[in-house]
Amino acid sequence: MKKRDRDDRGADQLEPLVRIGDPTEANLLAAQLRAEGISVHVHGELFGPYPVGVGGLAEVEIWVDASRMAEARAIVADFRT
Repeated sequence: MKKRDRDDRGADQLEPLVRIGDPTEANLLAAQLRAEGISVHVHGELFGPYPVGVGGLAEVEIWVDASRMAEARAIVADFRT
């Protein structure tokens, strides 16, 4: 199934949730979101062909399904406390 076909039926639309400077923390948060049944996509230079884990290039961006954004934000708030 092509991505375009899914979009035409109103399926998952991803939006950025949070940007985290620590890749380990980002992976833990992504795992927590997935455990709650939220689709997660993790983006960052660390995951590219030439991983960079220093300074601002180490930042990881977590994207989630837009329809679950409020729930994801609550999970982020709990995760950071």
